[in-house]
Amino acid sequence: MHDPSFLLFDIRKPDIDVWHDEPGGHDTFTVCGHPEGNRLLWAIRHWRHLRIRFWPYLHVKRWIAERCDGCGRRFAWKEARFSYQSTDKVWHDPCMSLRHVRGQLDDLTGYVLGTANDNARWRAERRLSHVEKADSKETR
Repeated sequence: MHDPSFLLFDIRKPDIDVWHDEPGGHDTFTVCGHPEGNRLLWAIRHWRHLRIRFWPYLHVKRWIAERCDGCGRRFAWKEARFSYQSTDKVWHDPCMSLRHVRGQLDDLTGYVLGTANDNARWRAERRLSHVEKADSKETR
């Protein structure tokens, strides 16, 4: 499935995005079609499907409301946030790195104890093969 949204206007000076969302979550351009000719007139006809993002407001809102899922602390102003596409959770850079390392350790621990599922076993074996290759290059 494709994304039901597309960027209709990108207004640089006040930093506003205007998005068109296809009704019912359909793929882009399948219900409403392409905006041919004057985009403004097309947008007026489809005003119910528009979503406006005012970035200065969103930056302040995120700075006030968002907290790191790893440590629970707030983010500094304009501090980078890290996330995955499938979640709304965000992490600081060190917290995201720690999450990644903990996942690797969990996979390796499960592999050693024999409790790892197929995915964790594959990740652990792949990690161990990379470590072996690095060790063999260093001994040369």
